[in-house]
Amino acid sequence: MGGHFFSVINQNVKTVIVYASSPIQRVIGEFEIDEIINCRLDDLWNTTQQFSGISRQFFDQYFADKELGYAIKIKSAKRYKYPKCLKTDFNLLPPQSFAYC
Repeated sequence: MGGHFFSVINQNVKTVIVYASSPIQRVIGEFEIDEIINCRLDDLWNTTQQFSGISRQFFDQYFADKELGYAIKIKSAKRYKYPKCLKTDFNLLPPQSFAYC
């Protein structure tokens, strides 16, 4: 999860496409947002640790010097059988961290 991703949160976004950078450089799937969680870090860790796929050490380093953090609860996910081209299939260029379309 990238820090810049959460610098702008649009509550109207329901689906996120997942772009894999080098060497794949393709859209590999998508997921539907259930909810965006924003809370104090101890509460965020307690809520997400079972499903986050990261260690407490990584979590603490990532959120160093912060009081609040964000997490996305995923409702459903779909991995594409054949990765899609961001330019051809979505008319987008690879963003630095996110793009609305």
